[in-house]
Amino acid sequence: MSPQQSEAVERRLYNALWWAKVQSAGPIVIDPDTPAVAGLTRAVAPEGDKVWLVPTLPSGAGHSVLEELGAPPVAVEQPNETARLLAICVTCCWTDRSAPAWPGTTGTLAQIRSVYAGMRGRREQPSDLTLIIGSLRRLHATQWIRWDEKVAEVRLGPRVVTWTPTDLSTLRDLCRHLPDPPPATLTPRPTQPPADALPDPNSPEPDPAADVAPEEPPAGVTGPAVPSQPDRAAGVVVDEGTEVGDE
Repeated sequence: MSPQQSEAVERRLYNALWWAKVQSAGPIVIDPDTPAVAGLTRAVAPEGDKVWLVPTLPSGAGHSVLEELGAPPVAVEQPNETARLLAICVTCCWTDRSAPAWPGTTGTLAQIRSVYAGMRGRREQPSDLTLIIGSLRRLHATQWIRWDEKVAEVRLGPRVVTWTPTDLSTLRDLCRHLPDPPPATLTPRPTQPPADALPDPNSPEPDPAADVAPEEPPAGVTGPAVPSQPDRAAGVVVDEGTEVGDE
């Protein structure tokens, strides 16, 4: 076998391996350095630290083909309600419709509830929230959206990268007919200081002995019964092998 033939075989095996993973798990997260896979689309996450690998759907693929590719369509349970919620999520998260739908922006449950009530042409009903949350969970399970239930925020899922220009044109027209969502109020994220942050040169250095109370020698013993503080800092072993200092 020539080197070219051997390389072609390795490439086919590599592609087959990734296709098997996608067929068993649906769209999956991979390392950004993973080489490209034939027939699978890469969707870079909004944070840029990971990449979704999504199957490229054949034109006119039916339910059985989509199931085989690990990319089932919208869940059969309450399909109309679920499809309605997907359209609302697109309206809330695809704010710049001259740009690609992926990755879009973050939407909120409050926006979704507002658009849902406006689309129904009535005030929000007590049962609406149950229907909305159920549909959001189904859409999250099928990778159409990324629903963060803890903070009640939503983003479009990696499967939207497979939408064709015709799909996007239809969705733009649909969004124009839906009520505009109110401005999004997002949950503040805690800011973590960088791990390698340098200390403030103007702040005084802490004294390691400042909070250590002096120890009293036992009764009848003259002089310190334990090593002095500098010895402790050096990790001296005292009292039957117990190390004091660096624990």
